[in-house]
Amino acid sequence: MAEAGQDEEREGAPAEDAPAPRRKGRRALILGAAALVTVLGSAGAAYQFVPQVSQTLHGVVGGKARPEPGAIAGPMFIDLPEMAVTLPNGGRARQMRIRLSVELAKRSADVPPTEILSPRVYDALLTYLRTLRDGELDGGLAIDRLRADLYRRLTLVLGPGVVADVLITGLVVA
Repeated sequence: MAEAGQDEEREGAPAEDAPAPRRKGRRALILGAAALVTVLGSAGAAYQFVPQVSQTLHGVVGGKARPEPGAIAGPMFIDLPEMAVTLPNGGRARQMRIRLSVELAKRSADVPPTEILSPRVYDALLTYLRTLRDGELDGGLAIDRLRADLYRRLTLVLGPGVVADVLITGLVVA
């Protein structure tokens, strides 16, 4: 019976060794912290991997000036349509199909792309391509010579400082 009396004393008196009861506010605090970490992590990932988010944020905060509409941020390329040319080859004609991309110089923002796609440019390029002989397209340096000649023709037609480079994106000779 003595044991029963001791149990009654333990129940009636506050127990110092017993753990405090958990509060419901602690669970809400943990869930709120987890939600905050998720939101901040998602915002950080969007800022890092989506360019429009970082540009908008920089525009709002004012940390980075937005480029002017006429300024070219990086290299600007203009793809020319594919050109097909018959090459003179003694008595046997050969066909050449070429596709070009023109890289504009950074300071040529005032030249509209419609001028680069003008018939005058096509005429200059096709006139040069029709004068190519069969042996001029053979050899390791043929493509480099072709690119250099096309660059020179475009510089003559459009003026100096407009074209930065000419890229041959497709070439078939059959």
